[in-house]
This record gives sequence, structure tokens and C-alpha cells, in this order.
Amino acid sequence: MNAEGIGEVKEESRIISYRVLNEYLDGINLPKTIEEVLAYKYTLDDKELRFITSANDYLRTHEKYETYKVKEAHCMGTCLTDFTRVGIYFLLEDEIVTVNTSNLNKESFKWEVFHFPFTQIEELDLTIEQGMTEYDYEAGILYIRVRNDKGLRRTHVIRNVNPRHFQCFEKFYENIRQSKSITG
Repeated sequence: MNAEGIGEVKEESRIISYRVLNEYLDGINLPKTIEEVLAYKYTLDDKELRFITSANDYLRTHEKYETYKVKEAHCMGTCLTDFTRVGIYFLLEDEIVTVNTSNLNKESFKWEVFHFPFTQIEELDLTIEQGMTEYDYEAGILYIRVRNDKGLRRTHVIRNVNPRHFQCFEKFYENIRQSKSITG
């Protein structure tokens, strides 16, 4: 990406804007169930509409869809799950779900879904990108530290998170941590 392309991603030779999508998604009245979010009638420009429709279609066909379709999304926005994968995150009461695809390979857009249950998250850290403010829709960075299946500690980084959602992430994470310490 060049300096003019910061905050934008190519899809099918078209560019989508994180800011446009994050502003739009931030304007949707939540909470709504994932099923309602996916059925929502999005009124976006062609390139952003194709991106969100493609992400939603893949999420709807994901093998774990039945386990989270009735869960309520409290926040959602666009994100980078690494420097080559762009997607959408959903903050649910007990987990963070991302659906993302490569922003490099335009010919075979392979979508993936990742679940980060709060019960498996050891640490959650939220920061604002240097030089940006909480008023920039794509300024947030979310660090998620979890133990994988082999017991090894891993850090997942989700960039371009809407910083207005930081309070929600912290609230739900702390609620789960309090529940874990009370029960055991």
C-alpha cells in the first residue's frame, strides 16, 4: 500500500475504505443477534456492499454458525487480522468472532472465521495507533493473548478496530474474568 492507500483494502481490483465501513457499521443499532446482523439490509456503495455481503455469506455457511447465530453482537467493525488479511469483527457477550480474507490474492478469496472465547483469553490489551485519536474509526489495536491447544501462549493482533468499542471489549472481558474467579 502507498501513503494514499492507508486504511483501504483491494478487493476484486476495487478499494474499500475501513473508515466508510466502520462509520456505517457503528451506525447500526446494536445489540442484534448474528442472524439479524447477517439479514440486515445494508445500504452501501457497490464495493463495500460486495465486501460485507461476501463476509456475511461465508459466516452464515461456517460450520459453527449454529452455535453463535442467536448470540447478540454488541459491536462490529472492519479489521485487519494481520497485514494481509482484512475482515469484520463481532463482539459477542462471551467471545470475539472475526471473518476475514486475504487482501493480496484477488483471484481466490478464501474466507476464514476465528473465534476468541473470553474464557480462553488470558489477557486483552487495547491501544490506539500512534498519531491517531479515539475519534479515528480505524485507530484501534486489540491484542488477544490465548493458550492454544498445545498449551502454548499466543498473541493475536486485530488492527483497525473502532476505538469507540474499547469500553465494550473491556466490559465483557472483565465480566468473564470475574465469573471465572468466582466459580473457580
